[in-house]
Amino acid sequence: MIIDELIEFSLLKVQHRKIKDVRAGLGYTCVMLDNNDCGLAYSFRNALGENCDALSIAGSLIGKSGEEIIPWLKDSNCLKSAIGLATINAVLNNTQEKLNVGNVLDATTVSPSDTIGMVGMVKPVFQALENVTRNIYIFEENVMKCGDIYYENSISIRLPECNVVFIKATCIMNHTLDKVLLYCKNAREVCIIGPSTPLCPAVFRRYGVSLLAGSIVKNADSILEIISQGGGIMSMEPAISQCLLRV
Repeated sequence: MIIDELIEFSLLKVQHRKIKDVRAGLGYTCVMLDNNDCGLAYSFRNALGENCDALSIAGSLIGKSGEEIIPWLKDSNCLKSAIGLATINAVLNNTQEKLNVGNVLDATTVSPSDTIGMVGMVKPVFQALENVTRNIYIFEENVMKCGDIYYENSISIRLPECNVVFIKATCIMNHTLDKVLLYCKNAREVCIIGPSTPLCPAVFRRYGVSLLAGSIVKNADSILEIISQGGGIMSMEPAISQCLLRV
């Protein structure tokens, strides 16, 4: 599975770093390592249930090793999974590889004849694509978010028709990415998008992914405050760089 490979790759890179700070915000989760590198992951706040104690070991994470926290990505608790992925991104998303800064659409060519698949709604991307083609399938767990959205269980039918696919990196945390990628065999472009995206071509190239569109934290102090105060992507923009990495 992709998550197993991400964990294994990150464990080789973490170099005994310790957790310096963790912020589990309403929009995103952030982990800072003891070298001040930060990573982000989406907070599935609607999946945490009504129990006020979302993480039973809260208050004890500072000082734990990255090696202990990284495998949390596989946990069924969505907050632990987010903290695990944020730790992975703190390790990987300070890459020294050549990165282009910009939006995913800056690196993707789409024509009116293309059929687009979007696994997880990303409104700015959808709105831009709407100006190019009407052939767009959006797959969501909650089809009430807006019109023209398909249930996720229709992916096996509709996604093979798509030749350009955008997949929210949240599929990594809910452990559905491997299944989604099985239906992208006919796509010339498969993009993993969002601040939760690990910039790790060594893992993703084996699965037919062509572009990673993630984020690197450029102002650690600012991102910690924004996350703690419930900020989302728009609030985080001054503190991060949107980066593009060809796989």
